[in-house]
Amino acid sequence: SNTGVPFPGTDWLERLAKTVEPFEYNEVTYSSAYMAILEGNPHQHPARNFHSWVSSFIFGDSLVAFIVERVGTFWGYYALIYLRNLLASFFVYFGVAGIFHYHIYVHPRSKTIFEDQNQPRPSKEIMWDQMRLSQASIFLYDLLPIISDFLVDEGYTRCFFTIEDQGYVHYVLTSLFYFSLVEIGIYWVHRTLHTNKFLYKHIHSTHHKYNKRHEMTPWASIAFHPLDGIAQASPYIIMTLVTPVHFYTFLVMVVFTPIWATYIHDGMLSNVDPIMGPKYHTVHHTHYMYNFGQVFTFCDSFWGTLWLPEHGKPKKKFA
Repeated sequence: SNTGVPFPGTDWLERLAKTVEPFEYNEVTYSSAYMAILEGNPHQHPARNFHSWVSSFIFGDSLVAFIVERVGTFWGYYALIYLRNLLASFFVYFGVAGIFHYHIYVHPRSKTIFEDQNQPRPSKEIMWDQMRLSQASIFLYDLLPIISDFLVDEGYTRCFFTIEDQGYVHYVLTSLFYFSLVEIGIYWVHRTLHTNKFLYKHIHSTHHKYNKRHEMTPWASIAFHPLDGIAQASPYIIMTLVTPVHFYTFLVMVVFTPIWATYIHDGMLSNVDPIMGPKYHTVHHTHYMYNFGQVFTFCDSFWGTLWLPEHGKPKKKFA
């Protein structure tokens, strides 16, 4: 029954059909409301099939039917994806930042990080401010995956769904090339948000009000103006239009991003070159015009914007 349909196949739809009533939409009877969203053809909608399968763990078929009856399958599908992404965003934000918070500020060894080194702890007011800003922005952030899902489902991207059809060498090379383009794209978006005075003043400066080490916390990971967060994440989507990339690898990279953002904002000085870890990113917040990269230092090194205080003066100025 899974023939020709990429992961998760169609078994989940068959199991669902045994537990729910058939659903009628536009004078067509489907085995479930989820099948209606797939227009009865999961093979034609592999991305929609995957997202619907994930959503089925959160939303029952009766809720899907309720939404589809009111707004149709097209808008119903994207409404479900948006609601699911909202829930996931809250879970990831509070879950991941909460784990970092415990290990940095609550665990007994936190004394060696702060008091033993005469390092001030971030204030509760700073953390609450970062949480409020993050939660206010999430509602707009989660519109970006809707655009991505639409582009993939409508066939505008160069995403592919099975590694076997292309081969593992092709998979590795396209994944590396895609990620490299994303790194370059994010570097230049981030750098432009600093060098363009209008964009910095009205958009990016919101995030850079946290400009001291003791104001850097895991809760600052997505404490952006919403347009800022969307702009910096957009290369993930734009590059799917440019180069082939495995769909599920693309999703893993996107999910990894907020986790990585939590790590680099924790204010600690850990780092392993050439990783753009918190040591580099803390300098970015305190010195503004350096260390724009996301995961690696390569772009900053190549374009002359990589710097740590112990390196002495920066190698060169840039325009």
